[in-house]
Amino acid sequence: MTSRVAVSFTLLVLIAVLILTQRTVSNLTGAVEASCTRIAQLEQSLLEERAKIAVLNKFVMTNHETIRGMQRRKVLTVTAYSPRPEETNEDPFTTASNRPVRPGIVAVSRDLFDEGWVFGRKVYIKGMGVFTIDDLMHARKRNQVDIFMFETAKARDFGLQKLEVYLLDT
Repeated sequence: MTSRVAVSFTLLVLIAVLILTQRTVSNLTGAVEASCTRIAQLEQSLLEERAKIAVLNKFVMTNHETIRGMQRRKVLTVTAYSPRPEETNEDPFTTASNRPVRPGIVAVSRDLFDEGWVFGRKVYIKGMGVFTIDDLMHARKRNQVDIFMFETAKARDFGLQKLEVYLLDT
C-alpha cells in the first residue's frame, strides 16, 4: 500500500508540474504574441518614417538652390559710416581692402568675413540695394554691416537698423 501512496503522490506532483508548465507556456505565448504585435507596429512606423525621409530628401534635392540662398540670408544690424578718423582709422579714405572709399561699398563685421562675406562679394540689403563688400569693421562688432556714406549727417541719420541682408553669388 505504501507503494500505491508513493505512486499516487508522484502522479499528483507530476500533474501539478504539468499544470504549472501549461500556465508558464500560456504566459510566455501571450508575451511572445504581444512582442510580435509591437514589432509589427515598429516595422510599420519605420516604413512610414522612411517614406517621410524620402519625401524630405526629394524636397531638398528639388529646392537645393533655394535652400542654399536661405542660408545666405541673415537679419543683421545695419549702420552707416562716413570718412572720419573717429569712425575709421587714421586713413579714412582707404578701405581695409586698400581701395579708395566710394558710394556703394559696405564694411562687414569680422565674423561675417570669416563666414565668406569677403572683399569683392556683393550683398543685397533689403530696401537699400546691392553693395560691394570692401571694408572691415572693428573686431568687437558682430553680425553687422556698415554702409559707407560721404556725408556724416546722413550716416548718423541712418542710425541702427535690423535688416535682411543676402550674400549674393556674384
